[in-house]
Amino acid sequence: MKKTRLAIIGLGNVGRQCAEAIQADPASVLAGVVQRPGSTASWLKAPAVAHISELNEVDAALVCVPLDAVLGVAKDLLQSRIPVVECARLHGEAFLAHKAEIHRAALHHKLPAVVGAGCDPGVFSLLRSHFALLAPGGHTETSRHTVPSLHHTLAATGIRGVRQALATESRSVEGRPQRYVYVELEPSADAAAVTDALAHDPLFLDEQTLVFPVPSIAALEAANHGVTLERHATAGDTGHASFLLEARYDEAGLAARMMLAAARALPFLQAGAYSLLDLPPGALWGEQRAAAEKEWI
Repeated sequence: MKKTRLAIIGLGNVGRQCAEAIQADPASVLAGVVQRPGSTASWLKAPAVAHISELNEVDAALVCVPLDAVLGVAKDLLQSRIPVVECARLHGEAFLAHKAEIHRAALHHKLPAVVGAGCDPGVFSLLRSHFALLAPGGHTETSRHTVPSLHHTLAATGIRGVRQALATESRSVEGRPQRYVYVELEPSADAAAVTDALAHDPLFLDEQTLVFPVPSIAALEAANHGVTLERHATAGDTGHASFLLEARYDEAGLAARMMLAAARALPFLQAGAYSLLDLPPGALWGEQRAAAEKEWI
């Protein structure tokens, strides 16, 4: 099976993560990187050039440049007959206008492009859309950068069975304060007993407290970003459904994996610009489909 030859435009944090993701992907090969003259990338096992025209056999390009340069770079690539995946951080009307502009260029050159295929928009756009599918009349609240609470962290560490802890504060969809307590448990600890002890500790009674056992607090603290997605159905919906996703992640790494997945979908697309929601079911998976199907069943 022929590997997909991908180029990276821009070698910042996201570009570097894209290079690592491509080099670890058995179905792709790094055709090269386009970077500013004078930049160094000695660790790359691929050509580093000043313009895409200096690379040979490029099947698609991952655009990892600053926001104000994305549109111009994408149009230049399409003019060079190269399909595009980009991760511009735009939302609402700005995203729709940006997509429309790339759509016109992609149609003109008869090539596909995937826009907004990063972290957000991107990964979290997909997750929010799935929540909306499950609770169509509800509302989703996205909370970022929860703030550690030293006082509550120390109190949680004092609970029997807790080896280490990290307490953060956020707000629910209704605006009520909530406390998230991440606990690394002793090997013999009972997670349910620890949760109950925290919920009844006088220090935690003033706010709703959610307890999340994790393998390692150190690994949790090393993560660059945190987010919670909450969706609550409307009062009249059957079952009064609510959904909560809590995640810690490296934003650049997550964006890179999403861009690589979007690149897998390009051969299935006709000319035009697409968001992740426009892509055919299953097109993102590629070689990972078998593993995904095991989780599915």
